[in-house]
Amino acid sequence: MTYRHLLAIAERLPAAWRPPSSAPDLPIELARHAELVLIASPVAGVPAPTARALARHHDVVASAMDADALLPFRFGTVLPAADVDAWLAAHAGRLRQGLGRVRGAVEMSVRLLRLHCAHAADRTCRECAGGAPGVTALRAVADRLVERAGLPRWRYRSAGGEGNAAASLAFLVPRADVAAFLSRIAPVASRAEGLAVVPTGPWPPYSFTPALDRAPLARAAATAPEVPRAETA
Repeated sequence: MTYRHLLAIAERLPAAWRPPSSAPDLPIELARHAELVLIASPVAGVPAPTARALARHHDVVASAMDADALLPFRFGTVLPAADVDAWLAAHAGRLRQGLGRVRGAVEMSVRLLRLHCAHAADRTCRECAGGAPGVTALRAVADRLVERAGLPRWRYRSAGGEGNAAASLAFLVPRADVAAFLSRIAPVASRAEGLAVVPTGPWPPYSFTPALDRAPLARAAATAPEVPRAETA
């Protein structure tokens, strides 16, 4: 049995679209249903989530951002090749609903990074005596960012205690409003004590995509063989 690794659903993908040059060896197939275009890659089974595979997946999805709307699939979502057209037709209504929620918008991410001094462990740093920002202070900065952004759709994620990443925010921003969004949050970024506020993007709307890998895709993935990882020297 052959499979298709699903990358994204696009609404009115530009006719001139081509896969990015950063993924020259990744074969791409398009399946169409009216204005919907499924971007997929033929595979023998569920691909291994190597760093290179994940990067290629993102590059292909990001290259389709000129479509009217775009919903990326989670890496590793596969479907039997023979079922693709029927699945696309059966789920067209749900896909259109999801696309409608992100049409004309992109995701902007704002990372909150703890600032640590580089002083030796046996020295006392007066500037760092208060420690890294706590949960309350961190959430207060996030709340100010949300207030300044003035956008109805956003997501907050805590990064736990690993490294200097403290938390992140994702905003669904109208494509034409990205520059204004950055200007609105700039005062919060400049006044955050003990934190670096780092905006990135625009990205495909990963944080605002409905779960497209539920049944029957989940069942298909469960039965598909896993492609073994390539050995590295």
